[in-house]
Amino acid sequence: MGCKVVFSSPAAKELQDSVHWYEHRVRGLGDRFINFIDLTIELIRQDPKRFPNKKGPYREAAVKIFPYQIIYEYIEQEETVYVLHVFHTKRHPGIKYKKK
Repeated sequence: MGCKVVFSSPAAKELQDSVHWYEHRVRGLGDRFINFIDLTIELIRQDPKRFPNKKGPYREAAVKIFPYQIIYEYIEQEETVYVLHVFHTKRHPGIKYKKK
């Protein structure tokens, strides 16, 4: 079954920009990237407590093969996962938990 997943506006833009960047480097790589994002989101959706809390209510799920983490908050009462960022691990870690 699983819970509902909601992307913040910044997370949706980060995802879109990343897919676009990969696709322009190698045709089909954007699709491969989104497939790994989808797999990670599905793991989160099925078991939102699977990944550890890192700062406050936020959890981090690493995306296989690609240097990204999905930063999210699980709101148990609403059975909702709120994706804060699709975060490239080479970015400054201080912005990882900031809401925009």
